[in-house]
Amino acid sequence: MISRNLRVALIEDNVAWGDKYENLKQLGRNIQNVSEETDIVILPELFTTGFIVDQQAAGLAERNTGDTIKYLKELSHYHNVAIAGSFLASTASQLYNRAFFLEPNDDEAFYDKRHLFTMSGEHKVYNHGVTNAPIIRFRGMNIKMIVCYDLRFPVFCRNVNNEYDVLIVVANWPKVRLNAWKTLLQARAIENECYVCGVNRCGTDPNGLEYALGGSLIIDYKGKIIGQRGTSPVIEADLSPADLARFREKFPAWRDADSFTLAP
Repeated sequence: MISRNLRVALIEDNVAWGDKYENLKQLGRNIQNVSEETDIVILPELFTTGFIVDQQAAGLAERNTGDTIKYLKELSHYHNVAIAGSFLASTASQLYNRAFFLEPNDDEAFYDKRHLFTMSGEHKVYNHGVTNAPIIRFRGMNIKMIVCYDLRFPVFCRNVNNEYDVLIVVANWPKVRLNAWKTLLQARAIENECYVCGVNRCGTDPNGLEYALGGSLIIDYKGKIIGQRGTSPVIEADLSPADLARFREKFPAWRDADSFTLAP
């Protein structure tokens, strides 16, 4: 049976550099503007710190049981939504750019960014994730999460036999490469016959990198943009499992895909 539509809300905002608690307060304000029908709230990559790739990172890192995840779980319970994004995580004194998907029933999933952005030195501060991103079943749709630079590696994102319906991409993607960001998001949607939710930050960081206002997009399985920022940092759209199923049946390119095995 095809379930009801899934309402997603992307929150695109500036990030207070290295100030976790200011960013959490900002989220608390922004989430008040999310509609009551929302199922998933999606935040940018490293939404509590910014894309920090120097010695500051160790002092900002938290465990999965730290203040950031605790607060997100409180918001998830109160608003009855799942919350997704990534944060600066620490496990056994190792740092990770860790994606999270937190559900209001306390189910949780985590994924450590696999493709670290070597041009910025991310690989010198963070550890590579060693497991593939999980497929999460939530309110009638299957969801896969990736982080920023992962988007450039289509084999890693490949949707085998329609195992997922929605690809969430959380990012800190600079304005100078905005065209690549938009193009890659649409390509992943078209080639995988899925919805794509790409959420980016905006503003300018202390390193002088500018992030475009309005770079966050919700894209359907044909590559059409169905959600983009207006005056509010909250961007919403309904994702239809029924429409997706009809399109996959009408144009089943997924049946002709090549078989492969993804190495660990």
